Amino acid sequence: MKSSKFISFWLVIALGVLYSVAATANISVFPYRIDFENTSRKRVQTVRVINTSDKEQTYRVSMVNYVQKPDGSLVEVDNDDKFYARKHLTWSPRQFHLKPREMQTVNIARKSLSNLPDGEYVSHLKVQEVLLGDPNRKKDVDSKTISMTLTPLFAVTIPVTIEKGDNLVGKTEVVSYKKVNANSIEFVLKRLGNKSSRVNLVVESQKGEQIGRLNEVKIYMTNNQLAITMKTEKELPAKAVLKLEDAKTKKEILRKDLQF
Repeated sequence: MKSSKFISFWLVIALGVLYSVAATANISVFPYRIDFENTSRKRVQTVRVINTSDKEQTYRVSMVNYVQKPDGSLVEVDNDDKFYARKHLTWSPRQFHLKPREMQTVNIARKSLSNLPDGEYVSHLKVQEVLLGDPNRKKDVDSKTISMTLTPLFAVTIPVTIEKGDNLVGKTEVVSYKKVNANSIEFVLKRLGNKSSRVNLVVESQKGEQIGRLNEVKIYMTNNQLAITMKTEKELPAKAVLKLEDAKTKKEILRKDLQF
Protein backbone atom coordinates (compact mmCIF):
# COMPACT_ATOMS: atom_id res chain seq x y z
CA MET A 1 0.00 0.00 0.00
CA LYS A 2 1.58 3.29 -1.09
CA SER A 3 1.24 6.67 0.63
CA SER A 4 -1.76 5.61 2.69
CA LYS A 5 -3.69 8.60 3.92
CA PHE A 6 -6.22 8.48 6.73
CA ILE A 7 -9.33 10.61 6.39
CA SER A 8 -11.81 10.99 9.21
CA PHE A 9 -15.27 9.52 8.58
CA TRP A 10 -16.68 12.79 9.90
CA LEU A 11 -14.74 14.73 7.27
CA VAL A 12 -16.23 12.52 4.58
CA ILE A 13 -19.73 13.19 5.94
CA ALA A 14 -18.98 16.93 5.95
CA LEU A 15 -17.74 16.76 2.37
CA GLY A 16 -20.55 14.58 1.13
CA VAL A 17 -23.61 15.54 3.14
CA LEU A 18 -23.93 18.96 4.72
CA TYR A 19 -26.65 20.85 2.88
CA SER A 20 -25.68 19.47 -0.51
CA VAL A 21 -22.35 21.32 -0.51
CA ALA A 22 -18.84 19.94 -0.17
CA ALA A 23 -16.65 22.68 1.21
CA THR A 24 -13.58 23.67 3.16
CA ALA A 25 -12.54 27.17 4.16
CA ASN A 26 -11.24 27.83 0.64
CA ILE A 27 -13.17 25.57 -1.75
CA SER A 28 -16.83 24.91 -2.44
CA VAL A 29 -17.89 21.97 -4.61
CA PHE A 30 -21.39 21.12 -5.88
CA PRO A 31 -22.99 18.62 -6.22
CA TYR A 32 -21.68 16.57 -3.31
CA ARG A 33 -21.88 13.25 -5.15
CA ILE A 34 -21.96 11.91 -8.70
CA ASP A 35 -24.02 8.81 -9.51
CA PHE A 36 -23.99 7.06 -12.88
CA GLU A 37 -27.05 4.95 -12.14
CA ASN A 38 -27.94 1.73 -13.91
CA THR A 39 -31.28 3.23 -14.93
CA SER A 40 -29.70 6.20 -16.72
CA ARG A 41 -27.88 6.46 -20.05
CA LYS A 42 -26.16 9.68 -19.03
CA ARG A 43 -22.46 9.47 -19.89
CA VAL A 44 -21.23 12.88 -18.72
CA GLN A 45 -21.89 14.78 -15.49
CA THR A 46 -20.46 18.01 -14.12
CA VAL A 47 -19.11 19.36 -10.85
CA ARG A 48 -18.87 23.07 -10.08
CA VAL A 49 -15.83 24.27 -8.13
CA ILE A 50 -15.84 27.74 -6.56
CA ASN A 51 -12.88 29.56 -5.07
CA THR A 52 -14.41 30.87 -1.83
CA SER A 53 -11.15 32.39 -0.58
CA ASP A 54 -10.00 35.98 -1.08
CA LYS A 55 -6.92 34.94 -3.08
CA GLU A 56 -6.28 33.54 -6.53
CA GLN A 57 -5.78 29.79 -6.35
CA THR A 58 -4.66 26.91 -8.54
CA TYR A 59 -6.50 23.59 -8.25
CA ARG A 60 -5.55 20.06 -9.27
CA VAL A 61 -8.25 17.47 -9.97
CA SER A 62 -7.64 13.74 -9.54
CA MET A 63 -9.54 10.53 -8.86
CA VAL A 64 -8.58 8.57 -5.72
CA ASN A 65 -9.59 5.22 -4.19
CA TYR A 66 -10.36 4.50 -0.55
CA VAL A 67 -10.78 1.44 1.62
CA GLN A 68 -13.32 1.94 4.40
CA LYS A 69 -12.35 0.51 7.79
CA PRO A 70 -14.83 -0.80 10.42
CA ASP A 71 -14.38 2.40 12.45
CA GLY A 72 -15.54 4.43 9.45
CA SER A 73 -12.14 5.88 8.53
CA LEU A 74 -11.14 5.90 4.88
CA VAL A 75 -7.65 4.89 3.81
CA GLU A 76 -6.36 5.99 0.42
CA VAL A 77 -4.96 3.10 -1.63
CA ASP A 78 -3.06 3.04 -4.90
CA ASN A 79 -4.85 0.27 -6.75
CA ASP A 80 -7.83 -0.23 -9.07
CA ASP A 81 -9.37 -3.53 -8.06
CA LYS A 82 -12.98 -4.62 -8.64
CA PHE A 83 -14.53 -2.11 -6.23
CA TYR A 84 -13.27 1.08 -7.86
CA ALA A 85 -14.54 3.34 -10.65
CA ARG A 86 -11.38 5.30 -11.51
CA LYS A 87 -10.27 3.25 -14.51
CA HIS A 88 -13.77 3.52 -15.99
CA LEU A 89 -13.81 7.35 -15.84
CA THR A 90 -12.25 10.35 -17.53
CA TRP A 91 -12.34 13.92 -16.23
CA SER A 92 -11.24 17.39 -17.32
CA PRO A 93 -9.76 19.84 -16.74
CA ARG A 94 -7.17 18.34 -14.42
CA GLN A 95 -5.72 21.66 -13.33
CA PHE A 96 -7.07 25.21 -13.46
CA HIS A 97 -6.69 28.65 -11.89
CA LEU A 98 -9.46 30.69 -10.26
CA LYS A 99 -9.72 34.23 -8.98
CA PRO A 100 -11.73 34.84 -5.77
CA ARG A 101 -15.39 33.79 -6.24
CA GLU A 102 -14.74 32.45 -9.73
CA MET A 103 -16.20 29.09 -10.75
CA GLN A 104 -14.88 26.24 -12.89
CA THR A 105 -16.91 23.33 -14.26
CA VAL A 106 -15.26 19.90 -14.17
CA ASN A 107 -16.64 17.30 -16.58
CA ILE A 108 -16.71 13.64 -15.52
CA ALA A 109 -17.44 11.03 -18.16
CA ARG A 110 -17.87 7.30 -17.77
CA LYS A 111 -16.41 4.98 -20.36
CA SER A 112 -18.31 2.21 -22.11
CA LEU A 113 -19.58 -0.44 -19.70
CA SER A 114 -20.08 -3.17 -22.29
CA ASN A 115 -17.22 -5.33 -20.98
CA LEU A 116 -17.71 -4.45 -17.32
CA PRO A 117 -19.18 -7.11 -14.99
CA ASP A 118 -22.41 -6.16 -13.20
CA GLY A 119 -21.77 -4.41 -9.92
CA GLU A 120 -21.11 -1.13 -8.14
CA TYR A 121 -17.86 0.81 -8.56
CA VAL A 122 -16.87 3.83 -6.44
CA SER A 123 -13.95 6.25 -6.51
CA HIS A 124 -13.66 9.82 -5.18
CA LEU A 125 -13.08 12.98 -7.16
CA LYS A 126 -10.45 15.03 -5.35
CA VAL A 127 -10.11 18.78 -5.88
CA GLN A 128 -6.92 19.99 -4.23
CA GLU A 129 -5.56 23.48 -3.94
CA VAL A 130 -1.88 23.78 -4.88
CA LEU A 131 0.53 26.64 -4.38
CA LEU A 132 2.73 27.38 -7.36
CA GLY A 133 6.05 28.41 -5.86
CA ASP A 134 8.37 31.01 -7.31
CA PRO A 135 10.65 29.72 -10.07
CA ASN A 136 13.94 28.60 -8.60
CA ARG A 137 16.95 28.11 -10.83
CA LYS A 138 19.19 25.12 -10.22
CA LYS A 139 22.52 25.85 -8.56
CA ASP A 140 24.25 23.65 -11.11
CA VAL A 141 25.72 26.11 -13.60
CA ASP A 142 25.48 23.50 -16.37
CA SER A 143 21.74 23.15 -15.88
CA LYS A 144 19.38 25.63 -17.50
CA THR A 145 16.21 24.05 -16.16
CA ILE A 146 13.79 25.92 -13.95
CA SER A 147 12.03 24.03 -11.17
CA MET A 148 8.62 24.77 -9.70
CA THR A 149 7.53 23.70 -6.24
CA LEU A 150 3.98 22.44 -5.65
CA THR A 151 2.65 22.72 -2.10
CA PRO A 152 -0.63 20.88 -1.35
CA LEU A 153 -3.18 22.94 0.57
CA PHE A 154 -6.94 22.46 1.10
CA ALA A 155 -8.75 19.61 -0.63
CA VAL A 156 -12.27 18.21 -0.92
CA THR A 157 -13.43 14.81 -2.15
CA ILE A 158 -16.81 13.60 -3.39
CA PRO A 159 -17.85 10.03 -4.25
CA VAL A 160 -18.34 9.06 -7.89
CA THR A 161 -20.38 5.87 -8.30
CA ILE A 162 -21.00 3.70 -11.36
CA GLU A 163 -23.74 1.07 -11.25
CA LYS A 164 -24.21 -1.68 -13.82
CA GLY A 165 -26.88 -4.35 -13.67
CA ASP A 166 -30.50 -4.64 -12.56
CA ASN A 167 -30.00 -6.80 -9.48
CA LEU A 168 -27.97 -4.53 -7.19
CA VAL A 169 -29.19 -4.43 -3.59
CA GLY A 170 -27.71 -2.73 -0.53
CA LYS A 171 -29.24 -3.45 2.86
CA THR A 172 -28.34 -2.23 6.36
CA GLU A 173 -28.91 -4.12 9.60
CA VAL A 174 -28.34 -3.01 13.20
CA VAL A 175 -25.94 -5.44 14.88
CA SER A 176 -25.79 -3.72 18.27
CA TYR A 177 -26.05 -0.41 20.10
CA LYS A 178 -24.92 1.04 23.40
CA LYS A 179 -25.25 4.28 25.32
CA VAL A 180 -21.90 6.07 25.47
CA ASN A 181 -23.08 8.92 27.69
CA ALA A 182 -26.22 10.99 28.24
CA ASN A 183 -26.01 12.50 24.75
CA SER A 184 -24.46 9.86 22.51
CA ILE A 185 -25.09 6.34 21.23
CA GLU A 186 -22.75 3.98 19.44
CA PHE A 187 -24.30 1.83 16.71
CA VAL A 188 -22.71 -1.13 14.94
CA LEU A 189 -24.22 -1.53 11.47
CA LYS A 190 -23.84 -4.35 8.96
CA ARG A 191 -24.06 -4.10 5.18
CA LEU A 192 -25.72 -6.87 3.20
CA GLY A 193 -26.09 -7.22 -0.54
CA ASN A 194 -23.94 -6.46 -3.57
CA LYS A 195 -23.75 -2.65 -3.38
CA SER A 196 -23.04 0.04 -0.80
CA SER A 197 -25.77 0.70 1.73
CA ARG A 198 -26.75 4.31 2.42
CA VAL A 199 -29.14 5.21 5.22
CA ASN A 200 -30.25 7.97 7.58
CA LEU A 201 -30.31 7.10 11.29
CA VAL A 202 -33.07 8.78 13.31
CA VAL A 203 -33.59 8.35 17.06
CA GLU A 204 -36.95 9.44 18.48
CA SER A 205 -38.67 9.38 21.83
CA GLN A 206 -41.58 7.00 22.23
CA LYS A 207 -43.83 9.98 21.54
CA GLY A 208 -42.17 10.59 18.16
CA GLU A 209 -39.99 13.57 19.14
CA GLN A 210 -36.64 13.58 17.34
CA ILE A 211 -33.68 13.14 19.68
CA GLY A 212 -30.89 12.66 17.16
CA ARG A 213 -30.20 12.22 13.45
CA LEU A 214 -27.31 11.16 11.22
CA ASN A 215 -27.86 11.51 7.47
CA GLU A 216 -26.08 9.73 4.63
CA VAL A 217 -24.37 6.99 6.64
CA LYS A 218 -22.71 4.86 3.98
CA ILE A 219 -21.06 1.46 4.19
CA TYR A 220 -18.94 0.89 1.09
CA MET A 221 -18.32 -2.42 -0.65
CA THR A 222 -14.80 -2.50 0.81
CA ASN A 223 -16.34 -2.97 4.26
CA ASN A 224 -19.14 -5.10 5.74
CA GLN A 225 -19.49 -3.53 9.17
CA LEU A 226 -19.38 -0.01 10.55
CA ALA A 227 -19.24 1.40 14.08
CA ILE A 228 -20.57 4.95 14.32
CA THR A 229 -21.45 7.28 17.19
CA MET A 230 -24.46 9.60 17.11
CA LYS A 231 -24.39 12.79 19.16
CA THR A 232 -27.97 13.42 20.23
CA GLU A 233 -29.73 16.78 20.40
CA LYS A 234 -31.31 15.95 23.75
CA GLU A 235 -30.52 13.73 26.70
CA LEU A 236 -31.35 10.10 26.05
CA PRO A 237 -34.46 8.75 27.79
CA ALA A 238 -34.61 5.22 29.24
CA LYS A 239 -36.47 4.06 26.11
CA ALA A 240 -36.32 5.34 22.53
CA VAL A 241 -36.93 4.26 18.94
CA LEU A 242 -34.40 3.94 16.12
CA LYS A 243 -35.59 4.46 12.54
CA LEU A 244 -33.51 3.71 9.47
CA GLU A 245 -34.46 5.65 6.35
CA ASP A 246 -33.35 5.00 2.80
CA ALA A 247 -31.03 7.99 2.25
CA LYS A 248 -32.27 8.53 -1.30
CA THR A 249 -36.03 8.14 -0.92
CA LYS A 250 -36.32 9.00 2.83
CA LYS A 251 -38.59 5.97 3.13
CA GLU A 252 -38.47 4.15 6.47
CA ILE A 253 -36.89 0.72 6.04
CA LEU A 254 -36.38 -0.41 9.65
CA ARG A 255 -37.68 0.42 13.11
CA LYS A 256 -36.12 -0.83 16.34
CA ASP A 257 -36.94 -0.23 20.01
CA LEU A 258 -33.97 0.98 22.08
CA GLN A 259 -33.60 0.53 25.82
CA PHE A 260 -30.76 2.02 27.87
